[in-house]
Amino acid sequence: MTNALRFAILTDLHFVPEGQTIYGFDPRACLGRALAFLDTLPQVDFLVIAGDLCDRGEPAAYDSLRAALADLPVPVILMVGNHDNRGHFRAAFPAAPDDGNGFVQGLHVFGQASLITLDTLDEAEPGHHGHLCDTRLAFLEKALREAPADRPVLLFQHHPPMTLSIPPMDAIRLRDGAAELAVFERVGRKPEILFMGHIHRPITGLWHGIPYHIQRALMHQVHHEFDRSGRIMGALESPDLAYVTVRDGDVLIHDCSFTYDGPVFDLESPDAAAVAAPEDLVTR
Repeated sequence: MTNALRFAILTDLHFVPEGQTIYGFDPRACLGRALAFLDTLPQVDFLVIAGDLCDRGEPAAYDSLRAALADLPVPVILMVGNHDNRGHFRAAFPAAPDDGNGFVQGLHVFGQASLITLDTLDEAEPGHHGHLCDTRLAFLEKALREAPADRPVLLFQHHPPMTLSIPPMDAIRLRDGAAELAVFERVGRKPEILFMGHIHRPITGLWHGIPYHIQRALMHQVHHEFDRSGRIMGALESPDLAYVTVRDGDVLIHDCSFTYDGPVFDLESPDAAAVAAPEDLVTR
């Protein structure tokens, strides 16, 4: 058995300038809890943050995020989403992935897997939908061809290309799903799994035979009002951090509720099973 690749994923940080909050949340405090959780994991090779790094894309918000990540002991792969500003992001993070055309895209090859990170931010047209122009699709095609054939490809993009039964979010999905599928067809290779953000909900499924994973945001969540049009409704569900292990072609994903601070108890304990109420459980 070879050594595993293990990494964490966060998405939709929605940072604001230091001292400000959003929906009552302090993004720096939320990120601090997530980064502290990383220290409890047995192995973290790097962290992926899958877009919507900031809520309004202000330079001061990126400065705040850069400061919050300054002491992170592992590398971080940053992506952009619809709430980001590419120029302000690049000014704060000049070493972030660059495909040579100004887009925040990269091919990251590791011993156990190759990660492709795409930039779906559309700054040319107002709205929160995602876009993959011809230049970005060409990068995807090149990356798929260059990724070693002996290990899985993990594809990351902020915007999902599929409908997800939440109409106001479906309206701002990636607009170029058919063009993305055409790239896979030309290359003769699909990613083994597709990781996304944007939706602020935990969702898994298959898209044209490709398994996909979407996780809760670091901040506020989107309420699951299925098949109902109208405004996007929020919820105060707890955030998730995904902990991914890749070994010998297998991909394992644990969604971790890292803000949980309740008891951790022995499920095989007769004493624990006999408590009168859940609040009587204690960590043992």
